[in-house]
Amino acid sequence: MACDGDGDGVEATPTPVASEVQDQLKRMVLQLDDLPSGVILAEEFFVTAEQSAVESDDREARLAKLKEWGYTLGYDATYQPSPAVSTAAGLILVNGTASLYSSVEGASASFADAAQTARTTDWAGLFGGVEGVNVEEISNPALTDEMLWLRITAKAAPEAGLGEETFAQDIIIFREGPARGSLMIAWAMDGGRSDLIQTLVEAHAQRLKDALP
Repeated sequence: MACDGDGDGVEATPTPVASEVQDQLKRMVLQLDDLPSGVILAEEFFVTAEQSAVESDDREARLAKLKEWGYTLGYDATYQPSPAVSTAAGLILVNGTASLYSSVEGASASFADAAQTARTTDWAGLFGGVEGVNVEEISNPALTDEMLWLRITAKAAPEAGLGEETFAQDIIIFREGPARGSLMIAWAMDGGRSDLIQTLVEAHAQRLKDALP
């Protein structure tokens, strides 16, 4: 952050470099134009290395790892559909993230770490209260330099009053050059549009690529 003089009465503003990185990160995720009409940007924020490490079991070790990878800054955006969009397309929630690293190697190491975490997570335990949890790795074209696509499906618990409806949470992790991204799409499979899910995954990958030099 930069300020003039001794800072008295002067509001701090982002430096040009920080502002450029923030703008670039925001371009790396889905935009409202990529989503159905009626979806809004519900929340967005930037994530420093310190903030990213907060939820880790070993905060100091995680922070050291992020610094080793050359983590620069991250961005997180959550999109929420209107009831009409949820009914028509089955969308429940969409979250996109992007992060920049000082090297391709650092971003690739971060991708490998995120992919291992996704593959080894106890999704059935995490989705407590639901039945028939299934995890499938979706085969996909190489949309980015590295990519992992998992689809976790489960039936709603009887007490939820939703009948036998099956819900899905697609988790996609990308790595393109020195950047890593992720996309999470929660949707109802019964009556939902799998073609829309594919379109959103492709759009996020393209946004990530287009934002890089």
